[in-house]
Formats: sequence, C-alpha cells, structure tokens
Amino acid sequence: MTTPPEGEPPATNWLVRVYEGIGHTEELVAIGLVATMGIVVNLQVFFRYLVGQPFMWSEEVARLLLVWLTFIAVPATIRRGGDMAVDTFIDMLPLALRRKMHVWRDALMILVYGLVAWEAYRLVRAVEGMPLVATEWPTALLAWPLVVGCLLVVLHVLVRLWQTVLVIRHGNAGGQPSKPS
Repeated sequence: MTTPPEGEPPATNWLVRVYEGIGHTEELVAIGLVATMGIVVNLQVFFRYLVGQPFMWSEEVARLLLVWLTFIAVPATIRRGGDMAVDTFIDMLPLALRRKMHVWRDALMILVYGLVAWEAYRLVRAVEGMPLVATEWPTALLAWPLVVGCLLVVLHVLVRLWQTVLVIRHGNAGGQPSKPS
C-alpha cells in the first residue's frame, strides 16, 4: 500500500505513511529479536559447555524472545499477504464472488483476532503479579505479545478489507485487489 487508491483524497497520505511505518517497525523489531535471541542462545551454549558455568536466566530470556518474535512476525507476514489460506475453491469462483469471499474472510479474521486479543489482555491482567522464575520479570511479558500481535493483525486485516471494499466499489484494472507491500 504505497499510495492511496485512485480517487482517494490526499488527506489519507499520512495514514499510508503511518501504516508503512508500523510495518517497517514490525520487521525491524523482528530482526532485532532474532539477533538478540541468537546472542543469548550462543552465550548460553558457550558458558554451559565451554566454561562450565551456565547462566540461569538465558533459557527464560530466549523463550521470551521467541514468543515476542512469533507474535510480531505473524502480523508482518499478514501485512505482506503471506497469511495461510486454503483458497483452491475460492480461486475457482468468479472475480466478483471471490472478492466478496475475501471480505467475509477478513471480517471473520478481525472478529477472531479481536476476541483473542481481548482474552489475551484478560490473561495479562490475571498473571500480572506473578514473576518469572529465573529473571523475576513479570509473567505478563509472555502474554503481552499475544495482545500486541493480535491487534496488529486486526490493523493489517482492516487495511486489506478497506482496500478490497474500495476495489469492489471502484473496480480495478488488474482484476485483483492490491496487497499491502
């Protein structure tokens, strides 16, 4: 989604820039999490097997980084149109019906991910006073990525839904709804 759809007022340009900024931030955070996880795991291996003095905190931190990476990578993937779907039969439908099915799919995704985000927030509230064993960090740090990731998925699916609805209303010469880049 590099430019607003044709006929869209220039006032939405700032929305496009914000949306793209969020997407790039997701990707940079994911890269940082992978790099940090690699450092933590390699330090653990080095100190456990070569020095004989393992860190108590490294496995917990690596687990925390992996959870955050997972729930940041999912929205980044959906933003690029890489969400998993079995669309064999949908692709056989006529274009107009296919687009309507995409609207229903996106509406259902918004509903499901919104519900999961709400329940994850309730989980955060339930475990907020419990510390992790090795680091004594709040256990809620393991649940917050689910809230953040689901809300980011809802954002990306809302944008995709908006684009699909605009294509349905105004048509598209390419025959396919444009995907966010």
